[in-house]
Amino acid sequence: MSTWSLHTIYPTDTAFEEDVQKVRDLLAEPKEIKDAVLQVQEAGKTLKELESYVECLLAQNPADQDAHKKNGAIAELLGNYEGALFSLGNRLAKMEEGAFQKLASELQEIDFYLREMRTLAKAKSSEEQEELINALSVEGYHSFWSLYQSITGKIKIGKDQLSIGQAYNLLSDPNREKRMEAFREWNEAWKESSDVLAQLLNSISGFRLKVYATRGWEDALFEPLFLNRMQPATLDAMWKAIIDAKPQFLRYLQKKAEILGVEKLSWVDVEAPIGKQEEVSWEQACETILKRFEAFHPKMAAFARRALENRWVESEDRPGKAAGGFCVSFPKSCESRIFMTYMGTPINVATLAHELGHAYHNECLKHLPYFHQQAQMNVAETASTFGEMIVIYQSIQEAKNDQEKMVLIDDKLQRSVAYFMNLHARLVFEKAFYAERKKGFVSAEKLCELMVRAQKEAYCDVLADWDPYFWASKLHFYYTHFPFYNFPYTFGYLLSNGLYAHSKEGDFGEKFDAFLEDTAQMKVEDLAQKHLGVDLTKPDFWQGSLSVLAEDIEAFLNAGWS
Repeated sequence: MSTWSLHTIYPTDTAFEEDVQKVRDLLAEPKEIKDAVLQVQEAGKTLKELESYVECLLAQNPADQDAHKKNGAIAELLGNYEGALFSLGNRLAKMEEGAFQKLASELQEIDFYLREMRTLAKAKSSEEQEELINALSVEGYHSFWSLYQSITGKIKIGKDQLSIGQAYNLLSDPNREKRMEAFREWNEAWKESSDVLAQLLNSISGFRLKVYATRGWEDALFEPLFLNRMQPATLDAMWKAIIDAKPQFLRYLQKKAEILGVEKLSWVDVEAPIGKQEEVSWEQACETILKRFEAFHPKMAAFARRALENRWVESEDRPGKAAGGFCVSFPKSCESRIFMTYMGTPINVATLAHELGHAYHNECLKHLPYFHQQAQMNVAETASTFGEMIVIYQSIQEAKNDQEKMVLIDDKLQRSVAYFMNLHARLVFEKAFYAERKKGFVSAEKLCELMVRAQKEAYCDVLADWDPYFWASKLHFYYTHFPFYNFPYTFGYLLSNGLYAHSKEGDFGEKFDAFLEDTAQMKVEDLAQKHLGVDLTKPDFWQGSLSVLAEDIEAFLNAGWS
């Protein structure tokens, strides 16, 4: 088991406060446009260091009051930084074309970001209104995310008073009675907090919708698509291909129900292991991942070894931790940190590989100017999911027998179901929720109704029960910096499938690095065309990525299960 080291980032509170003051100074007064761009970029880099540090403190102990105090200071700085970005964008938007082109030429290393900033500024409302929005966001909008963390960090589940992270792992316990009981206790705990969380979710969405109305953005997906540098046609082509392929995955779910000896799968059966599943020690997990990475790209393996040896990973199973897993970058220190709760399951191993994929992505970007280190969620998830795939695919190929191979294929397919059905349910829910929110407050009971309806649609009504309080327990709905925190995961998963297909051509490691380096300085359609030679707005690529999984489904269906 591993606990991370944070003292190398900020060894003292004084060092932390010095960086806080540095950001304030960099954002203090407007400069000549070129100097302003460079100073705001430096402020963003330092602020990211601070923000990542506080995120780690709150994850390891959500009850840490000093961390909450630090978070308040960071929230204020974030508001100031976003205000500075808008002001900068506004100045760029007002520049005559010739003057802007001259500036872009002088700052060629961040040319793409400057053009993007200028475009977004033109799409927003007046400077005065945006300044007010940013000011109100500090104590209002963005503080809702901190409040969610504070509320959920105090939730204890079941008679054993488990943390959310510990209880969540029990939802995929091999023993069906245990996971069904854990699911019952899980929903009871979230039900108790549902009214206050419904108020919180309504406040987040209400603020967001008011801002969109001010800017004249009628479609709630405008911002998430812009942030992910993605065309609506790409999103439509991807989901159409997935929906067309769902009947194949229903066959897999029906077969899994048969193997588990139930008529229909429960919500917590979908990710339940089949067959005998031995516990994987932390040391075994690390060794497996390093071996798989080495076979693909020695540079990636060397990096992962350094991250593990230098204690960049927090994986200890203990009470009081936050739920979930993540990877954050520290652009000043040129390091990353990974957070998870490791309990010895194959899912945990894949999660570690996934987060190390994120960290390697950060490694490939660290030499670039900070504005071109900011890869958006969809391509960030491509990098991390690719790391996960390296481990899963090679483990399947090296399976000792057919039974072991099928267990691994099941693990792979249940991940596909998560990306194609669970994430689809989240998207369907959020679309429906935003439509309802425009009419007024949406109660906890109505949120449960919308959630179940979305799950039934996404899973084609194939399950025996549903998770009505998923809207409360899934933290992504409350993260204010990234609206519609769902479809980018699915995009990343399918794009990584395409990348993996290309990797079979041999000598792909350096090409993978080149792909990662470009992720923050071009639109995803251009990125895919340049490095893969494919058109993401057409269904062909997405259908091809899905066809690989169809082969796994057939293998699973035709295996001799006993």
